[in-house]
Amino acid sequence: MSGCGGSDETTSVSEEKAKEEPKSAEQKEVKNEIPKPEKDEAGNTILDVVGQKAESPEVTAELIKIKEVNETLDIAPLTVKVKNIKLLKLSNMTEDYKEGLKLAADTDTIGDKVTYLQIAYEAENKEEKNIEWYDLMNVVTDKGEQIDAQMKDFITDDSELDSEFLGKVKKEYTDGLILKNGDINKVKLIFGYTTDSTSYEDITPEQQVEYSFE
Repeated sequence: MSGCGGSDETTSVSEEKAKEEPKSAEQKEVKNEIPKPEKDEAGNTILDVVGQKAESPEVTAELIKIKEVNETLDIAPLTVKVKNIKLLKLSNMTEDYKEGLKLAADTDTIGDKVTYLQIAYEAENKEEKNIEWYDLMNVVTDKGEQIDAQMKDFITDDSELDSEFLGKVKKEYTDGLILKNGDINKVKLIFGYTTDSTSYEDITPEQQVEYSFE
């Protein structure tokens, strides 16, 4: 009998617990805010988080994808460091901006929206000898598009104005290449060969690397 009574008591306690109101869970709002882009010393807007935009009266640029690479290639006597590769979209372009872009990118037409690759890298000559190097030669995407980076690069920087490295020199590069198909996941980069600028003999042949945004 005592055993029976104990069972009824347990059942009663269980029923009371079942009747208790559920407590509210501690919850926090999930924020997916995109940080405001910063600017470099020259006042240029740096886009390094997907979704960030740089807006001006002439054009709006939005970062679609980014690959932080930070890898080096040996193109003796150069050491070439690929810093990052970005996929960006241009929109809200004025007609003057379109015309300037068309001229710089050596292309016949520019639509209302443009997707382009931006490749940032640096090269350092590790020896005293003077050499010639023609930086990034070609880019190939996983959509079968091959781009002549020498002819189609629309971002002009000082490093590209002189292909010669006079001794132990370091140069910074940023290349911009318009894509016909911007829905890409992989890019292949082909960097130029090095030549002794005194004897004109080739030192190191072209070098190729491949990177994925995924």
